[in-house]
Amino acid sequence: MDKRCLTAGSTKSLLLAVLIFGLIQTRASAQGAAGVELGKIIVTNRRAPIGLSETTENVEVIYESEINQLPARDLSEALHYIPGIYIEPNQGFGRASSVSIQGSDSRHVRVMIDGIPLNSQASGQVNPSKFPIENAARIEVIKGAASSTWGSSLGGVVNVITKDTGTTSVPKGSLTSSCAGYRTKKDSFDVSGKAADVGYYLFSSYMESGGKGPRDDILEKKAFGKLSYDLKDRGAIVTSFGYSTGDVNNGEDVDGGWTAQPYRCRYGKIGWGADYGDMNINVDLKYSNQDIITKFFWSIADEDAIDIVRSKDVHYQGSLNSVFRPREKDLLVVGADFDWDILKSTYLTEGKSLILQAPYVNYTLGLNPWDFNLGLRYDHNREYGQQFSPSAGAVYHLNNIPETLIRANISRAFNAPPLLWKYIDKDITGIGVNPDIKPERAWVYELGLESRPAPKFWLKFSVYMSDVSDAIAFDAPQNQYRNFKKFRRQGAEAQSRTKIFEDLSIYAAGAFNDIEDRATRRTVRAGASSPRQSFDVGLDYENKYGFGLFLKGYYNRWNKPASYESKDRKFLYDLKAAQKIKNLTCFLNIYNLANTRWFIDVDGFPVPKRYFEGGVTIGW
Repeated sequence: MDKRCLTAGSTKSLLLAVLIFGLIQTRASAQGAAGVELGKIIVTNRRAPIGLSETTENVEVIYESEINQLPARDLSEALHYIPGIYIEPNQGFGRASSVSIQGSDSRHVRVMIDGIPLNSQASGQVNPSKFPIENAARIEVIKGAASSTWGSSLGGVVNVITKDTGTTSVPKGSLTSSCAGYRTKKDSFDVSGKAADVGYYLFSSYMESGGKGPRDDILEKKAFGKLSYDLKDRGAIVTSFGYSTGDVNNGEDVDGGWTAQPYRCRYGKIGWGADYGDMNINVDLKYSNQDIITKFFWSIADEDAIDIVRSKDVHYQGSLNSVFRPREKDLLVVGADFDWDILKSTYLTEGKSLILQAPYVNYTLGLNPWDFNLGLRYDHNREYGQQFSPSAGAVYHLNNIPETLIRANISRAFNAPPLLWKYIDKDITGIGVNPDIKPERAWVYELGLESRPAPKFWLKFSVYMSDVSDAIAFDAPQNQYRNFKKFRRQGAEAQSRTKIFEDLSIYAAGAFNDIEDRATRRTVRAGASSPRQSFDVGLDYENKYGFGLFLKGYYNRWNKPASYESKDRKFLYDLKAAQKIKNLTCFLNIYNLANTRWFIDVDGFPVPKRYFEGGVTIGW
């Protein structure tokens, strides 16, 4: 191990010292009631600021302070700890992963950074491990269909809102350095400030790991920058750019070979926005460019690949968004998206492109104790035709019970398959071309309750049902993805949080998802990348002396056939301990605390054995 890294023995001693120091502190003063604060403001579900208590959808938001409590190094690991969001295990540091919400396929979840779409036309999905988490101000998640706002998003939306540019002439920033087991090191840096009328925010990170064995190493470099220019009465211009690159080796497989999956991703946007009394206008030009490569090697000793698969996905989007507030609690949003996708791949003789235009409108009406919302979007896709996506929802506030509301929502949703499945014209193992593949369409029904019946107790419960026509799944006999008549996705989710003391709270969550082929009345299992049952438990402890202890436990029983011989019916626990002293924060993370042997496939996806990560953050 690198000299900078902690040994297991010294790390355990440090943990014991930190725990003793924290527990002898006097408990802090009140930190607010437990659970989600309904007063939070979000933007993703309306494409305009709105209070969380007024949303008709099932929405989850975590802010920077909560993100800092997670033992997470990238977006994939951060999402892993949010109840109701499922990250298929990726074998270790930086490996490709996929995200599922409410039993959906990963391609059903639209992933964005500041509204920049990142789903590729090669697979329809996003690998969230590529993207940093240290530059996030908050993560907003819509659990369930959001087609009336965002188009092709049958399962949900994940939108990372990055930190704002600075406001002070004296720069503010931080430097974090850590080391962990498996010869892992990570350094990150950010700084923000303002010079004249130009605000700036800059971030960069570097991580390398030796992995669990030969050919299991990784090297990642990530950077992000944002500039804002104040035009005074004419609004402001904001531009941002992100870059992620990784050399990822996946280790030896069961056949003795190995694969490498290097990637490069660039994304950014430039936008202008201005306020005119009760009206706000935003114009954005967005861009993403992703290179995805897989190299195959016969044996662990080989340096020359026997086969290389390459895909390049380029996405351009122009967006116009207008927000009107005719009354204090009313909100009218009108806008349009114009998209151009270009896909080049080893499995295409020539590149393919997709052009889309999509006007949308939604209106929120506040009539105490009700909030109503109506939405409509029309997508015209050159490859997959026209899609109308209406939605209607309501929130009823029970004023006689503190912070209690009932949500209901019905929507028409769709998901367009990736271009590659329609146009593959070269031989590819496991997938055949299907020129007749059609978009999936669904009616989605959601009902939820959120309440704080006692000052120190918060709970949330929701159910959903989604009838998906022309559902897409892999048909092994035909060796292709094809449409099935109808699948039904349905399930329920419950969360609760209790404040035991002023500085200690515990939480628990559970969810069930079922996917049924309505023609055969059989549960859909093979290839489904979502759990049937999942549970989350944990505790958060913070005192006024800067000590924090955060335990995260999760259990996901994945929707896999018995032949996979999964070892997934077990809880996994991660722990973070941190001590802040003025501008210095020391932290210790323990991953797989119970050293559980866990995998969802007898041939792969093992969770690493227990290991430690220690580090420091210096702020100014």
